[in-house]
Amino acid sequence: MNKKNLIKLSFGHAVTDINQGALPIMLAYLQPVFSLTQLQVGMAMTAFNLTSSVIQPAFGIYSDRHRLVWLMPAGCLLAGLGMMLTGFSPSFHVLLLAILVSGIGVAAFHPEGSKFARYSSGARKVSGMAIFSVGGNIGVALGPVLATFFCGLAHLKGTVGFLLVNLAMAAVLLLSMPVFNSLAEAAAPKNPGPDERPGEKAFSIPGEVAVPLILVLIIVTLRSWVAYGMMTFVPQYYIHQLNSSGLQVTLINFLFLAAGAAGTLVGGPAADRWGMKAVIMVSMAVQVPLLYMFLYLDGIWTLVSITLAGLALVSTFAVTLVYGQELMPGRVGLASGLIIGFGVGMGGVGTPLIGYVADLWGLFTALKTLLILPLICLILAAFLPRDVAAARDKGFKGGGLT
Repeated sequence: MNKKNLIKLSFGHAVTDINQGALPIMLAYLQPVFSLTQLQVGMAMTAFNLTSSVIQPAFGIYSDRHRLVWLMPAGCLLAGLGMMLTGFSPSFHVLLLAILVSGIGVAAFHPEGSKFARYSSGARKVSGMAIFSVGGNIGVALGPVLATFFCGLAHLKGTVGFLLVNLAMAAVLLLSMPVFNSLAEAAAPKNPGPDERPGEKAFSIPGEVAVPLILVLIIVTLRSWVAYGMMTFVPQYYIHQLNSSGLQVTLINFLFLAAGAAGTLVGGPAADRWGMKAVIMVSMAVQVPLLYMFLYLDGIWTLVSITLAGLALVSTFAVTLVYGQELMPGRVGLASGLIIGFGVGMGGVGTPLIGYVADLWGLFTALKTLLILPLICLILAAFLPRDVAAARDKGFKGGGLT
């Protein structure tokens, strides 16, 4: 495991994903400016996810066919540029355009970053990917804090700060390109087999892995519904219904997301020891009681429950990513794009539906609908094969708890 490379990639991941974490808070500030409905708030989040996540498989396919190290600094810079423009948007339509620009930057960074994180991980793939993934979780957690800080300094024009932060990190990644190019050359198979040749098969998914891959994608999608639902509508609920301060809302969002970062570091080594399937099932099993506690308790228990919920929910981020990569070892870019791109992005597509429920029956009811999703994930996870290599090499012949 090359920890130096992993830490550098993790920092790049963090700075890129700061923009993702900042968007819900920016929308809470922009909601009264443009008189947005909760459906429009959900649409804005979906616009970000359609570009930042759903199109990632396209970047992943191209990444498998070509060496595109430059996408990491370029994606990081573009993500910050788009978020900066949100504070200068004169209308909701221009705001959506700025969000799309930021999302494209995020989409460009992730498949290439995930690929080089795998190259740097050695035999401890889940632990190595956890180091890379925790950067993104930390970035998402810091996003609300920086959004509050920048807007406190210069109101909406403070979003210039996002461009400055991302520009600095993009410069670091640009200077590191020779190192990453050398890493790619060392990782390239000397005599690639059929499953390791990018070429024409980069666009295909082997039939024997289709079922477990679809199950993982559905789990990631529903997990993302919960995460994006909490990130987007908890600030709306606390600010506009409970009349809480922006500082209190930032604290709740930060605890949820920062605990997720800690959960990533716990989930990776746990999966290396007890298996990826076990970690996924435990994570989903504890979600319902923790989310119920957050919605129905108050005081210190609100903070405790949201912290534990974030830790458990995001602990499977690196696990599901490596699970997909292990199913498709010769198409790492495509697998990464599908799991952290398409899967996460399709989860974000559910945000407008939650917003629609909020417009009809209230934000509290919308948040309660999230309780059912981890139960569905738990049931689906029971049918994942425990031995990923066997599922890949021999074909998936059924799931269950074996």
